[in-house]
Amino acid sequence: MIKWHDLAFYRGDKLILDSVSGQLAKGELVLLSGINGSGKTTLLNLIGGALLPSSGTLTLNGKELQEIRIQDQAKIRSIAPQNRTFNMGFKVRELLNLQPANRKALSTDEIIEELGVVEILDSSILELSLGQQQKVSLAITLIQEADFYLLDEPFSAQDATSVRRILRLLQEVAKTKGLMVVSHNTDHLDANFDREIKLS
Repeated sequence: MIKWHDLAFYRGDKLILDSVSGQLAKGELVLLSGINGSGKTTLLNLIGGALLPSSGTLTLNGKELQEIRIQDQAKIRSIAPQNRTFNMGFKVRELLNLQPANRKALSTDEIIEELGVVEILDSSILELSLGQQQKVSLAITLIQEADFYLLDEPFSAQDATSVRRILRLLQEVAKTKGLMVVSHNTDHLDANFDREIKLS
């Protein structure tokens, strides 16, 4: 389980996130919502380790972060940023194979197929549309074996069919893992999640 208590984050003198507490357990799919500027991405990045909290505590499977080696933290949670930057023209197949074989999820093939990535495996990532790049980014995150997956706006730039496929995949993954999904557009989405955390 991931637990956070009284997390706060300042950027310079500006308070971005103020005293937020919550938890994410294995076996649940949680929607993290809120108005623009409410701190959704900041909270996800704090939980994912991309940012360090200004105050508060964060524990992974009962241990505080300072007790866990960085390498072991990466085995516990995997994060998909909203805008993953691809600077080099790797083929999609090459990007997916950057993950060591012993760290790949057992369901790697199913994840790639469900996301509709199979047909673009031999394409350069730089030649793909934004929506296709986001599917690849999501695949990179989900094929990494971890206990928890933190996904920032995985439905943006996706058509309705792709959103349904992604939701179906996330629900399947959440049978054994914990997932937190950031989305600013929650219309008709919340019913697909076990619960919702709202930031204001």
